[in-house]
Amino acid sequence: MRKLYYTIMNWNDAAEDFLNQVLLQTPHPVREQTEAQLRGTSEAMAEEEGKNRVGVETVIAAWVRNTPEALRCDLPRQMERFGLDPDEYGHLLNG
Repeated sequence: MRKLYYTIMNWNDAAEDFLNQVLLQTPHPVREQTEAQLRGTSEAMAEEEGKNRVGVETVIAAWVRNTPEALRCDLPRQMERFGLDPDEYGHLLNG
């Protein structure tokens, strides 16, 4: 019998707040799916970086990564609406 071990990933308040901001801008029919994708990607990215807590920067990176290529051109405008400086995330937007 094999035992599976996993850790529960913690989220800081700023990360939760940002995720909720993104979800409020997401159409209702895909909101639940989008939340699952963003949470899964954020937690996987944090784990890859050896972290046990998801921070807002990780959620932003997951959001960019999960945005379809055809819609990424709108991300800088959305970032500004969330109070972010798109120039700080150019490496994510262009990468």
